[in-house]
Amino acid sequence: MSSSSLRSCAMFFLRAHRRAGVELLTDQMVIDYEHTDGGARILLENGRTEEAPVIIAADGLHSVARRKLVGDDVVSSDYVAYRAAVPIDKVRDNGTAEKDVTVYVGPRCHFVQYALRGGEMFNQVAVFESPKALAGKGDWGTPDELDTAFAATCDTVRKGIPLMWRDRWWQMLDRDPIETWVHGRIALLGDAAHPPLQYMAQGAIMAIEDGWVFAQHVARQSIGNPGVPDWDALLASYEAVRVEHCRRVQSTARAWGDLWHLGGEKRLQRNAIMRRRDAHDYGFTDWVYGPTALAPDEEPAMFTPIPLSSARLEEMDVEGALAQTDVEDADAPRSWEASPSDRRLSVHGGTGTVRPAQRRAGPASAPMIWAPPR
Repeated sequence: MSSSSLRSCAMFFLRAHRRAGVELLTDQMVIDYEHTDGGARILLENGRTEEAPVIIAADGLHSVARRKLVGDDVVSSDYVAYRAAVPIDKVRDNGTAEKDVTVYVGPRCHFVQYALRGGEMFNQVAVFESPKALAGKGDWGTPDELDTAFAATCDTVRKGIPLMWRDRWWQMLDRDPIETWVHGRIALLGDAAHPPLQYMAQGAIMAIEDGWVFAQHVARQSIGNPGVPDWDALLASYEAVRVEHCRRVQSTARAWGDLWHLGGEKRLQRNAIMRRRDAHDYGFTDWVYGPTALAPDEEPAMFTPIPLSSARLEEMDVEGALAQTDVEDADAPRSWEASPSDRRLSVHGGTGTVRPAQRRAGPASAPMIWAPPR
């Protein structure tokens, strides 16, 4: 999004807040939350306090409210992400697909590419498992690990890695799902309640849905009842429907990341199952993109998982067997090249390509094909 577009969005929300009588206070650091007889109170870093009948704590992954009310810790996936948004001219000679969302998937890593701003810019995301994180080191996911993680990948990926921003990276963290978001008159919302890993691309929209669901329940209760809302009933309704949906997203995001990064025989089983599926079958994600539920009985049914063990060994082709041998022997010399074949699929309503990120030169075969949400 351009800076002018961001300014337009900011002004739109500012005007909406003013019409609703909402006062926005910037540069306010909340350091504590307290219960009161009639609601809740926040303590600010500057010593001031604010009270309200209800406090919505939407203070992110490292939420002060969650630390106080729940007391759990963030969970590290040991994966890290790098990004780069560059003028598209810088990648035109790299074998990129300018009009597609392309995902290169390999053991312990993946690489995403797609155009931005109507084709003027090109975005890349590189994600990999950090050996330093696995070893328990504090400084993990550093640029040297980025280069090592993708050194044996295909030409297009290797050409994209030098363009990644080197001054920042994002350690992939989430939290375990919790059943209780409401504590008295303090309610968690967004990443404070349900921070996911990025694989389902649902973090921001879940927070928006949280706010929409809460607002819908307030509006419904206000019909024919102009008095003070029954805040306890509203908070209970909000928690009753949102917890289960967001638990599903958090759990599925973890499983999806595991599926992308498989190696060895499990990787071959995954590929065999994916090859059997119709590229336009969205049965695994229909539950995510349907209408937002306002009550527990409106939440759609989940998909039925397909066990990796259901893959027939005869479907694991010669190329797959060769790749399995190489990825399991990390110290062996390797010669990788990009596959000349690819297939199309739908990603977020557009077209995209999924290709193996690591592939040994050998007999050509159809690459794995699946429909990831990111």
